[in-house]
Amino acid sequence: MCELWLSVKINFHITFPGRALLYRSEIDSFVVKNRELRKFELSSPDWDAIKMVCGWLQCFRDATTQMSATKDSTLSSVNAVFKRLQDQVRKTLRDLLSTAPPELRDSLLQAHRKLSDYFSTFDASPYYTW
Repeated sequence: MCELWLSVKINFHITFPGRALLYRSEIDSFVVKNRELRKFELSSPDWDAIKMVCGWLQCFRDATTQMSATKDSTLSSVNAVFKRLQDQVRKTLRDLLSTAPPELRDSLLQAHRKLSDYFSTFDASPYYTW
C-alpha cells in the first residue's frame, strides 16, 4: 500500500474522488497486483459514477467558494448562488442516463429538494431578496 501512496502527488484542492480519477490507472494496477483487494476492484461503470459525482461536487464547491469569497454575504447573493446551483442539479438530473445507479439519482433528487426547501424559506422572508 505504501508504494502507491509514495508515488501520488498530493493536490489539496482536489476532492478525494477527483484524486482517484487522476490516478485511476495506478489504482487499477495496484488492485490487480494485490489479490486480497480484487473484491474492491472498480468497474468502468463505477469509474463513470465517480466521474459524475466529481462534477456535482465541483458545482457545490464552486457555490461554497463563491459564498465564502466575501466577508458579508447578502441574502440576494446567496439566493442567486442557490438558484444557479439548483439549475445545475436540475440539468444534471435531466441529462442523467437511465443506466445510472439509482443511488446517484436519489442523491441528486435529495439535493434538489433541499435547495427547494431553502427557496421556500427565502420566499417566506419579509426581506427583499432580488
